[in-house]
Amino acid sequence: MKKIFFLITTAVFLFSCGNNDAESTDKNIDSLAAAPFYWQAYLNDSTGKLEYRKLPSNDSISANSVINFTNTVNSNIKMELVKQSNDTIFIRIPDAIYLTQQMGSTGPTLYLSEVVYNMTQIPGINEVNFDFVQGDHASPGTYNRNSFDNN
Repeated sequence: MKKIFFLITTAVFLFSCGNNDAESTDKNIDSLAAAPFYWQAYLNDSTGKLEYRKLPSNDSISANSVINFTNTVNSNIKMELVKQSNDTIFIRIPDAIYLTQQMGSTGPTLYLSEVVYNMTQIPGINEVNFDFVQGDHASPGTYNRNSFDNN
């Protein structure tokens, strides 16, 4: 009788511990899903299509944090925030030679799409207007996430 009681008690204890771990894991997953992140654009090797992956962020996402992140990752291109008006962020790139002439044709697409995806995850922002001197591989203008659907 003592063995049966011991087995039942042990089983109940183990089962209850397992449930707490599962609930804890679910809460951890939920908190990770809500954690701030940056988008990183890349070309899928097998499809050749533009895709995005999330990179964790230690900061909350704002126009300034996106600019700081992007300027750090792409040290040859320096973006500046001009203003926000309605649902559009206005960005200036004073020296765009590297972006427009030296990154090839795919590099500027990856760069511009990353900026657009990161800026448009800010609540209320749907478009990004880039101001820079046009070159062979990139053009200024207003972009949104749909601008990169066919790439």
